[in-house]
Amino acid sequence: MKKIILSITIFLNYFCWAQPNTYYESCIGLTGEELRLELHNIIKDHTSFSYTTTKTILREADEDPNNDNNIILVYSGNSIDKYDFASTVGSEVNDFWNREHVWPKSHGDFDAGDPFEVPLFTDAHNLKPVDYSMNNLIGDKDFDNGGDIVYNGINETTCLSTSSTFEPRDEVKGDIARIILYMDIRYEGGDNEPNLVIMDDLTTYPYPQIGVLSTLLEWHSMDPPDAFEKRRNDIIFEWQGNRNPFIDYPEFVDFIYNNQSNTNSIEFTQVILPETINGEEEFNITAYISSQTNCGSIESVEINYGNSWYNLNNTITMNYENNWYAIIPEQDYNSMFCYTITAIDCTGNSNVFYGSSIIPPFPFEGVITPIIDIQGQTEFSPYEGQTVNTTGIVTGAFANSFYIQDGAEPWSGIYIYSSGALPAMGDSVIVSGEISEFCWNGSPCDCSSCGGAGVTEFYQPENIYIISNDNPLPEPIVVSSGEALSEEYEGVLIYMEDVECTALPGGFGVWQVNDGSGNCGIHNTPDGFEFNPQIGEIYNITGIVTSTFNEWKVDLRIPSDVETGADTAAPFVMTHACYQVDNNYYVYLYFNEEINEEYLTINNFLITNATIQNITSDIFDPTKITLTLSDILDPTMGLIIYEMADLNGNVGSNLTYSIDCNNEFWTEDINEYKYNFSIYPNPNNGFFNIDIYETENTLYIYNVNGVKVNSIELSMGTHTLHLNNPGFYYLTTDKYRYMPLIIEN
Repeated sequence: MKKIILSITIFLNYFCWAQPNTYYESCIGLTGEELRLELHNIIKDHTSFSYTTTKTILREADEDPNNDNNIILVYSGNSIDKYDFASTVGSEVNDFWNREHVWPKSHGDFDAGDPFEVPLFTDAHNLKPVDYSMNNLIGDKDFDNGGDIVYNGINETTCLSTSSTFEPRDEVKGDIARIILYMDIRYEGGDNEPNLVIMDDLTTYPYPQIGVLSTLLEWHSMDPPDAFEKRRNDIIFEWQGNRNPFIDYPEFVDFIYNNQSNTNSIEFTQVILPETINGEEEFNITAYISSQTNCGSIESVEINYGNSWYNLNNTITMNYENNWYAIIPEQDYNSMFCYTITAIDCTGNSNVFYGSSIIPPFPFEGVITPIIDIQGQTEFSPYEGQTVNTTGIVTGAFANSFYIQDGAEPWSGIYIYSSGALPAMGDSVIVSGEISEFCWNGSPCDCSSCGGAGVTEFYQPENIYIISNDNPLPEPIVVSSGEALSEEYEGVLIYMEDVECTALPGGFGVWQVNDGSGNCGIHNTPDGFEFNPQIGEIYNITGIVTSTFNEWKVDLRIPSDVETGADTAAPFVMTHACYQVDNNYYVYLYFNEEINEEYLTINNFLITNATIQNITSDIFDPTKITLTLSDILDPTMGLIIYEMADLNGNVGSNLTYSIDCNNEFWTEDINEYKYNFSIYPNPNNGFFNIDIYETENTLYIYNVNGVKVNSIELSMGTHTLHLNNPGFYYLTTDKYRYMPLIIEN
């Protein structure tokens, strides 16, 4: 077995994200809209995670500082087991917790599955753990003072509520205000994101607005950021890579919302630290500070520092000799150095500078064992139970786990599980830790009892050294679908060309592809990429081979992992819908792809129990054709299409399909049906108006398959409605005729 001796002096470890001195540097002197825009540019485009992963983030960010097994619930202040998460009530008093969107998701239409699911729906800055019962009570209310006492189960809280507003307990009023202010700055529209706006009034669903601004500003002033809130900001920053600026610089609120000038007679022109702070070595910090007061002098400068923003317990008075400086005692390896410098001038005016830096881990000098040797080119690693070091390029990152690969050959990849670091694809890393074989029966492998495919992995590694970023990934190994799922490709990036989807996603988000050599499972990963495949479609797939629940599959990472492949299959009918207007009968046929209109001739179609009068293509949907029928003998019909082709020249012969129109859309006595309502505009983008002509009505909405998707009680008059998903629908009220509705993308 080959081993490599490697000596490297400086790396980054667990703190992939750290607020540098320059994080807010571009905001100096800005105010109003200029400051708003600059802060938006700083905190936008954060790293997004799945909604499932946000539970892990909150367990860390809102951890009880007095009990690391518990989590603090924001509105009641209860401390409960951080793993007591559920969507059902646990007890009257201390019910289980779930995730509260502080800016309600209904105020901007960013519920799961809607257009703004990521990053807005999963932004951890906007999520707080809350009692199940309290979450239900708050709903989509605005924030304002006053109301009745809120009870959590049988316990009285200090929260107040009305039918439209909610007032949290005093201890978190500022926390809530700063979350709302963050959302206002972070989401300004563009990039398929809504423009969230804080109003100084009560607001109405579903507009992207919330109130009440003046109350929130009052709460921000009365409850400044505390250690808990600062720690939470740091932890979310480590995950997402963006910060809540109103926690770091509370005065930004005045500069943006209260029209105060962002000027100070004291100015920090430069703060200098060593480019790299070495652990267990003292170092200098230098501050260049000027004062514009009449006396023109700085009287005192003090630095407070520690290893986190919420624990700046060390204080040094800085000395002056041409500039202000201090000697910082030696700090631990593998930690953060966080500090504030407070300067006071001769008039008593003060200003504060915030900064931080990373202290790397102990310089790595050790033996590197190549991944191919760790894998051992066998099912079980020869290094199982041993502590080793290896190196590679990150090929896939999934929340708190990732894959690395060294080279572009079989046996060159490995899985890193439950890592404290958050490396990104393209990072070059060194991993140190114990090798284990994990089985999905819930216990480590003993090399004989896995009962299926196990996983060779680093489990909770001791150290992750990030050497460099943005390195090219290893070239994926080209394999067939039949050979991809094998031990030699475990943890390795592979590529399959022109594979056909043979089964849609089932349990655990796995769908199947086949290029003729055998089936291969493709895994929609919640923290990677989830794709909606279509049966019969041809794809090119890139991904990482892995095993979960004793089954091999390919993990998807990013959208480009699934590309449309060469189309060699003929079109086929996927579904149909029946529709009737007066004495006219129509059947809509929906194909799996756009079809060639030259084949739409009556002589090319044979139908039983009816006569085809006309065949036309749809102006909105190129995969849809309309059969106009007469002489209906039975609502169940058989169809044969002698030939049908797609736009790529793939021709199918003698396509058979069964049509069943025996449902609500097929009526025997058409004369008793009429409209008592009108819809406009139609087609539309999901928002439409409906005029009701009678006093009391129930509106029913059906999809093209005849499945009722909603029913709404409506009075006489005009109503504005919204449907999320594009498609073709039918609307009716009671016995009245069905009217078509088209929702475009």
